[in-house]
Amino acid sequence: MKRFFSRIFAVGLISALLLGLFSFGGAFAAQSGAGDNSLNGKNWMSGIPDGRYMCEINLPGTHDSATAYCKNSTGNEVKLFGRSVFKSGEYAKTQSLTLAEQLNAGVRYLDLRFSAKQGELFLCHGNNEKVAAVNKILGVLRFFDPVSVLSKRAKTSFPDVDAEFYAYEDEACTVKLTCGGVFGQIKDFLREHPSETVIVTAKKENGDTEAFLRLFKEQVEALKTEINPSTRQAYLYTENGNGVYTKMPALSEVRGKIVLMTPFYEELHAGDTLDAKNGAGETDFMGTAFRYENHWSVPASLKTKFAERFLREFSTEMSKDPEKHLTYANVLKTNASVVPIQSPHTIAQRVNDNLYSQNKLKKGRYYGWIMGDFMTEEICASIWQTNYFVFDRL
Repeated sequence: MKRFFSRIFAVGLISALLLGLFSFGGAFAAQSGAGDNSLNGKNWMSGIPDGRYMCEINLPGTHDSATAYCKNSTGNEVKLFGRSVFKSGEYAKTQSLTLAEQLNAGVRYLDLRFSAKQGELFLCHGNNEKVAAVNKILGVLRFFDPVSVLSKRAKTSFPDVDAEFYAYEDEACTVKLTCGGVFGQIKDFLREHPSETVIVTAKKENGDTEAFLRLFKEQVEALKTEINPSTRQAYLYTENGNGVYTKMPALSEVRGKIVLMTPFYEELHAGDTLDAKNGAGETDFMGTAFRYENHWSVPASLKTKFAERFLREFSTEMSKDPEKHLTYANVLKTNASVVPIQSPHTIAQRVNDNLYSQNKLKKGRYYGWIMGDFMTEEICASIWQTNYFVFDRL
């Protein structure tokens, strides 16, 4: 009888241990998002534990985010002798997805550039300072003889080269995209998906700086007070009521909110700035040291090598201790244009194929924030899915 009860006790003990082990493993897997088929581009942050810091999350972002539909005053081309000789729009366009499509695809970092003109903030890319010398020469030609033989033969009045490309809401480029319209889209997304957060970089590209600060501050103050009905908290993340960020927040602090990055954070009394210069280095953002790769003025061949080096040398294994947090983060801007040699699309094709093909991004590896050109739903998924893995406890 003693042997019988001993066996019963042993079986019960083993069963309890196994049940506890599998229950713990299942709970942790659910917490880390591993094996959760309900996660997608719209809600992937819901599978990440509340306590994980923002700098510990692999998240996809876009560079010059609002350029899916953009146009300048010359119809995105330069004409000579009545014929198009240069497709200038190809060098302004860096994305194929609209802002709403990017958010739904999993993008959580938006790079927004503004033009402060006509009492409104419009989304744009590029400015005319870079082509000022060319436009001076054209101005001289117009001044000396606007109806010269050359002008007649060329069938053109030699208009200025326009490097200011404005973003539009529609493919036909009839409705300009405004600051209020963009933040409206972001707020709609966060209301529908309160588990998510969106990092927004806001810069002035064109127009008067004082006008930009005045108009953008109005938007910031509204975001500080406007409440997300799904979280019952303000849309803009503020640090204990203070606008300027001094420490890295945990995901629980920013769910359903906008995290602001702007070089004018002191003037706006909100946000912080991430000063990632051309090249590689370290900077500080929200009290955390960020290592970054930001090679924006090199051809595709070099950019690909830099991206490969980043994955090989700077990515690290995620901590196997959920209480131990990483102390740094990486920012990788993968693409930009080298005018007029290669367009952003040409560079993006090579870099993106190299970065995201053949499952190069591994689950359980830390890569940080990856911002690039022509980001797709598939590319975004290959990034955010790396956040989910099961810790080995045996």
